[in-house]
Amino acid sequence: MAEIRTEHPYHAYEAILAQPDRVEQVLAQREAIGRAAQAVAHKERIIFVGIGTSLHAARVAESWLRYFSQGHVLAQVEQSFELIHHPIAFSANDAVVVITHTGTTTASVGVLRMARAAGALTVAITGKVSGEGVRGADFHLETCEQEIPFAYTKSYTTALAVLALMTIRIAEQKNKVAMPARVGELARVPELMREALGLAPQTRGWAALIAQLPRIEIFGSGAAWATASEAALKIKEACYIAAEGFETEEILHGPFSETDSRGSLIGLFTGDAADDRGRQILRAAGDLKMLRAAIAVPAANRELACEEVFVVPECAPWLAAFMHLVPLQLLMYYLAIERRANPDTGRMEQAEHAAASKHYKY
Repeated sequence: MAEIRTEHPYHAYEAILAQPDRVEQVLAQREAIGRAAQAVAHKERIIFVGIGTSLHAARVAESWLRYFSQGHVLAQVEQSFELIHHPIAFSANDAVVVITHTGTTTASVGVLRMARAAGALTVAITGKVSGEGVRGADFHLETCEQEIPFAYTKSYTTALAVLALMTIRIAEQKNKVAMPARVGELARVPELMREALGLAPQTRGWAALIAQLPRIEIFGSGAAWATASEAALKIKEACYIAAEGFETEEILHGPFSETDSRGSLIGLFTGDAADDRGRQILRAAGDLKMLRAAIAVPAANRELACEEVFVVPECAPWLAAFMHLVPLQLLMYYLAIERRANPDTGRMEQAEHAAASKHYKY
């Protein structure tokens, strides 16, 4: 069992820094991932399943598959607990891709068993040395070592790496068109992530500015919506404050009514048409006296009405799912430092939370 750290650098910090190397290691498994993708592509229906962080990865995978196939291949995303209790009928015409880092998540393992019993093709994407419940999957793809911090980071980005290569290969098989350019773009991710880690001093400064505000809102469109949700979850887990991830348009349909100067706002910009709505949101938030930041690829870094802009490395638009994430993870970490919270523990070192956790298991 890893030691509990009580000061910087926490385990979470080391996990964030390790991501480029771990993604590089995952991409070296291209042949195994390709075999799984080829089998999935022969099925009529593709269902990505997860819960928590893994659900966000499933949502990104669905978005990528739509993008790579130009909308010709559609997948379903299902939350595993809901799928167990409100099931759909699986069949031999289905491919069910279950994402669970530990391989022990009760609901996700249950979905895998349901799918296998119905004759569906099953793929498990897990961390190394994961639970036995996923061992019966038709394909088992491993990402990285098990996480020490409560707030998972490298397990998410390495799962994204598996899913990126998988969805590219599925789209190739379905559309009968090779996409070597996409594979080449993906191969640059470790290098780009290392560059993005250089934003650490800027994110630390922003964390110091907003640390005492009780609320953070993050918005994005497409895969960036899932990224916003994932970042909000990490901030909750590590910093113990209210954080919400919204779809760009959806933030205006109710959530903005309770938005004011007590919160900060972060917009994710990818360089596509949805960015224009995001620019309007930033301007509106300024009238509400919110502290505003944007995370943008270089092509989107214009007319951003905010106090801080984090410019991530230039990359293909779809790779923003990796690039946006790095400064958001760093922000999570430095917010925890500023708030004197331990980003590794999920409050399990506190007696009340430890006692509460005895009533449930994952």
